[in-house]
This record gives sequence, structure tokens and C-alpha cells, in this order.
Amino acid sequence: MNRSFDRNRRRLLQTLGAGFTTASAAQMFPQLSLLRSAMAAPSGDYRALVCVYLAGANDSFNFIVPRDSDASGSWYDAYRSARGGVFSDSNTTGLALGFNDLLPISPSNQSNGFGLHPACTDFTLDNGSSSQTHAGLQSLFNSGKAAFLANVGPLVQPVTLDEYNAGAPRPAQLFSHNDQALLWELGMTDTNSPLASYGWGGRVAAAGGFSVLSNGLSPNVSIAGSARFLVGEGVFPYQMGTQGVDLLDQYQTTGASNNNYPDARRAVLDSLLNAAQNDPFAREYATITRRSLSVGEQLYGALESADGTLSTLFPATSIGSQLAMVARMIKLSRNTLGAQRQVYYVRFGSFDLHDGMFVAGQPVASSGHGALLTELNQSLGAFWAALGEAGAQDDVTTFTMSDFGRTLSSNGNGSDHAWGGHQIIMGGRVDGNKLYGRMPRMQLNANNNSEQDWSLSRGQYIPTTSVDQMAATLAQWMGVTDNAALDAIFPNLANFSSRNLGFMLG
Repeated sequence: MNRSFDRNRRRLLQTLGAGFTTASAAQMFPQLSLLRSAMAAPSGDYRALVCVYLAGANDSFNFIVPRDSDASGSWYDAYRSARGGVFSDSNTTGLALGFNDLLPISPSNQSNGFGLHPACTDFTLDNGSSSQTHAGLQSLFNSGKAAFLANVGPLVQPVTLDEYNAGAPRPAQLFSHNDQALLWELGMTDTNSPLASYGWGGRVAAAGGFSVLSNGLSPNVSIAGSARFLVGEGVFPYQMGTQGVDLLDQYQTTGASNNNYPDARRAVLDSLLNAAQNDPFAREYATITRRSLSVGEQLYGALESADGTLSTLFPATSIGSQLAMVARMIKLSRNTLGAQRQVYYVRFGSFDLHDGMFVAGQPVASSGHGALLTELNQSLGAFWAALGEAGAQDDVTTFTMSDFGRTLSSNGNGSDHAWGGHQIIMGGRVDGNKLYGRMPRMQLNANNNSEQDWSLSRGQYIPTTSVDQMAATLAQWMGVTDNAALDAIFPNLANFSSRNLGFMLG
């Protein structure tokens, strides 16, 4: 058996096992099942979410930066001071970007100017026979196709610094990669709840009645292996690779993995998968494996046809290859397979830069943190262009998630674990060229409540917007608009004054 296939099946079975150890979400939260038919998408209306997970915790305080003035007392000056000054060969502990290195943006709903990391510029890709120039995140933001959500993170309820110091409820295991990454994928903070067997992308798909396609393809698809984010009650994500379908060696009748093995081999495996099973795990394993084999054979050919190919050039990077496959799948699913709602997941990193955020003597945009942001910028820019080629820019919303924000203060040549951070949202129906949420004034030990009251000593910001609010806004754009459904999907949402942050158009 193909080893990659076997590993993927084991991971999926482990995920299913977690669900079987608790009561069914349908029993514990019956409103999710009752609301499915009401939430079903109208025929011919395609929409998709694409989650880009930045593993290891992106230092988003250098992704978008205040750029009002470099004069003393400005917002930029506070940022520069808090980060230990501008990095240079003579100041290798500084984490600030130079004022003139920042790419200017002017959010239409802010009085201050801001700047993006210099990696976020337009770019040209060349495959040796042709070249293409794509818009980077600066251009996409300025043209209204992207927005930033400031200082967002997992929260139980709104909390100020005084309330935090007094012991107000907060997520468990703050500043821990694994724990906080899980909370981002769950969209909730109670990991002991039966609902925590499922991620918020899966719960949205289940509540919205996102349907399995006629060929058996799940509405939720991962190009990055197993992801709790995509698992929901009755929603089992389909896993693919950057090259497409991972065919099972010496079983498929099409594709490079077919070695003309006797048909008897296929017949034997089919008989094993179709055999009666008393154990529920074995039955579920066989069902999912049969469906995966069938979907894989159909997708393999479809992705190689004109319906599943695009001419847009992507960077030859992990995240570039993942988003290239997502773009091909969206074109195929939307235009040929009749999909109405889909959720995709890709992942890359690591962004856990305790050191090496800058590299002395190297360009800021192509080394350290800048090299990672260049990969992100070029991959998102190419993805936007590919969606244009597929006619799907208005139908797809792409957003980032990451473990947590990072400290303003320096570790030496990097930053430490923190809490709130900034995320980007991109799409044709994003109300862009805006900064949503509450952008903190980036200064250390800031206890002046007239400016902010949510900064810990090293610039670890208590989030002022919750993951629940961000996710609920995206869920509503996908058609899950009923308040009871949203409260069932996001148990803490009722603790916040706004359940729609306004960054999505209709």
C-alpha cells in the first residue's frame, strides 16, 4: 500500500476516533442538525473559504505597521522604540522596519497611515518560457480586495488588562503553540466540550448543510494533511497533495501509480473493503477508504483535463504549490462538478522566529521573516490571479490564521510568544482597503487607558477581537446567518457585542 495513503488514513481514523469517544454533536447540540435544511445554499450559488494557516506564529506587528510619521511621538516612533530600534548591521537586536522601507497603505476608515512589510510588493514570475506579473498585497489592499483585522485571538469574553490581572476567564495554556493553534482551529475555548471534536470550518459546513458532491467529494478539502479545522459532524475532509490525488499503488486503473498489476489485486482489496464489519471503527474506515478511492480515480483524470488546469504561474514553494492546487480544485468544483459551498485548508511555516527574524547583510524582503512573507505575498498574489482566470474572484474569500501574535520586545534577533495578532482577509466580496478591529498603539508597558489598556509588559496584546467574531463573520458570508446556528457553532459568540465585523459584503 502507498505509505503516504496509509499514513493519511491512519490520521483520519484517529480523528474519527476522537469523535466516537464523546456523545454525538447532534445529540448534544441538536439545533445544528435542525438548521441544516434551512441553511442550504441556493442552486448555482458558489462560495468558498480558503484558510491559510501560518504555522509557528507570524510576527504580524511587522506585517502591518503604523506609518504616520517618523517624527518623535508618532505612532511609528512608538513602534520603533518598542521593537528596539530599526534592525541594521550595527543594531542586530532591533526588530523595527525602517520607515522608508514600509510599503504605504491608507486604510479608508483610519486617520493614520500604515505600511506593509516590504515583501508585500508586486512581483514577476518566470517559468523559463513565459513570465507573468501579479499584484502583491499592497496593491490588493489599496484596490479594495484585501483588508486587515487587527489584534484578534482566542477569547472567552472581552477582557481588559485590569480584568486579566484580576483573574478574569481566559483561554487555557496561553502562549503555547499547540494549545493556541488548536483554539484557532476550533473557534472555541472549551476543549473539553463534545463540540471540540470538530473544527469551526467543519461545524460551519455541517450547520450550513454543505453537501457532498455527486462523485463523493467532501465539501471540505485539505492540501496540508490532517486538519481538525475541517472536521464536522458528518463532514470528513478530503485530503490531497500539491500534485493532486494521492493514488493507491497497484489499485488504480489510471495514473502513474498503475503498474499493470493483475486485476485480481484490485478485486481482493474491494472484497476486503466491502466485507461486513461489526466494529464501528472498521466500518467507518472501510466506508471512507472506498469513497476516497472512488473520488481519487475521478479527480485524477478531471484535474488533468482543461476543466482542472490553469495557466497562471505560481511560485515554486510549498504554499505556492498548495494554493495552485486549491485554485485548480475551485475551478473544477465550481465550473464542472456543481459544488456550491467548499472550505479549503493550506498551511506553511515555521514562523516561530525566536531568532533570525533579520539576517545581517541580507535584503529585508528576502531573508528571515521577510523570506516567509515573500512566499506568502507571491502565493496569495498568484492565487488571486488564478481565481480571476477561473472567474471566481467574487466567490472565494481567503484568510490567514496563526498560533498567536508575538511580543513587541526583542529576544535578541527575534520575538517571543504572545496573544493577539493581525490577520489578512482577501477576496472580491471583502470590503477592503480597511483596517478592522482595534489597532493598538505599539508601546511597551502602556497602562494609559485613554490609549489602550490591554498590553502586558513585553507588548503581549490581549486581543480586542475574538476568533469567534472573525469566524462568525465568514460563516455568515457562507450562508449560515441564523443566530441560533451561530451561537451553537461558536459557544462564546454571545459574550461579544458584535457577531458580524462588517468586513464582508453581501
